[in-house]
Amino acid sequence: MKTLQDWLTWQESLHLTAIDLGLERIREVAARMGLLAIHVPLITVAGTNGKGSTVTVLASILQAAGYRVGAYTSPHIRSYNERIAVDGVPVTDTDIVAAFEAIEAVRQGVSLTYFEFGTLAAMRVFRQHAVEAIVLEVGLGGRLDATNLWDADVAVITAIGIDHVDWLGDDREVIGWEKGGIARAGRPMVCGDPDPPLSIARVAATLPAPLLQYGRDFRVEPGADAVTFSVVLEQDGKVTDWRDMPRPAIGGTAQCLNVAHSLVALSQLGERLPMPGYRAVVQGIGQARLTGRLQKIHNAPDIWIDVAHNPHAAEKLAEWLKSHTIGGRTLALFSMLGDKDIVGVVRPLLPLVDEWHYFPLLEKRGASLEKLREVMLQLSVDHAVPWLDFKHAWAGLNPRLNHDDRLVVFGSFLVVSSMLEVIS
Repeated sequence: MKTLQDWLTWQESLHLTAIDLGLERIREVAARMGLLAIHVPLITVAGTNGKGSTVTVLASILQAAGYRVGAYTSPHIRSYNERIAVDGVPVTDTDIVAAFEAIEAVRQGVSLTYFEFGTLAAMRVFRQHAVEAIVLEVGLGGRLDATNLWDADVAVITAIGIDHVDWLGDDREVIGWEKGGIARAGRPMVCGDPDPPLSIARVAATLPAPLLQYGRDFRVEPGADAVTFSVVLEQDGKVTDWRDMPRPAIGGTAQCLNVAHSLVALSQLGERLPMPGYRAVVQGIGQARLTGRLQKIHNAPDIWIDVAHNPHAAEKLAEWLKSHTIGGRTLALFSMLGDKDIVGVVRPLLPLVDEWHYFPLLEKRGASLEKLREVMLQLSVDHAVPWLDFKHAWAGLNPRLNHDDRLVVFGSFLVVSSMLEVIS
């Protein structure tokens, strides 16, 4: 295997299942690589939505403060290299291939999933680049996720919703317990969900770990004008605030909350990594960019892309559409994976979309055209147009767009990736 793509293709067929939660196998290989001990501050981020944005904000603020930062996220949109970044820049194919070769040299028959290979590669790359801080995004759940092999100095739990039902079930209490599994005894746990399941507090009490909860210990307040906001933290009788910060460039008001729990997390690192100053915070927020999070990629007609693929994310997208009215029509172009709650995603958007266009994803987990059509019929969706695939959908839809229309492209990372390819 010579190229990065060679390695990725091989990894996809190496393990019996794409997902195999558990830490025994990855721990064995990490030990052989000398990767178990991490000597720099580590923040791990779990949650149903907002993980990628939170990791991006954390890394951006730390970078603005002068630290060399490694960030690990998933999935990627256009290039695998997006998953492993140092100082905001995806690392090279050469870096990743060298890491894969190092893993294979000591694996000795231990079966690893695609995600476990990537996680080990990220940690090796970060060591090679001598990063001064690491931010990890959990892949699935938390407690048994590969990223949880390492002890986080601060654990961040973003929004807790229902997704990945086959693996995590549909009980928020159970999901909260799984995600809370990234916390460690005596180390701060930050929860940004305004209405968390009780299991989050129970995990914190059982460890025990100090829990900083949004709405109780910290909050977001309006700034001095419409384009700023403030974050206030009350801890141990002391008030810390970050006043009149610019709203993040990453779209949507939900991002202010992601900034809030990012700032609170950074404030808990103490002597391990001093809290970045206000100037670095503002600069970091302003420079934070993440593809596919309520992102505008074209004007007149306006084309927006969003990776929303579960009901919670769809509700946030609906809130944004409702608060941003336009003169023309709002059209939707979407597809989803077959194991997702398609009805739960489409329903909150129904009153806000004038015309629906849908197509099947050409990958084994993709929802079939028939399944998508059944959802449209079940919800009595008017003006719903089926297409054979993305290529046909875009070719048919593009000429129908007027200058004052708005097209929202969503439902999957794969959908967003396809849209970016045609626009670029």
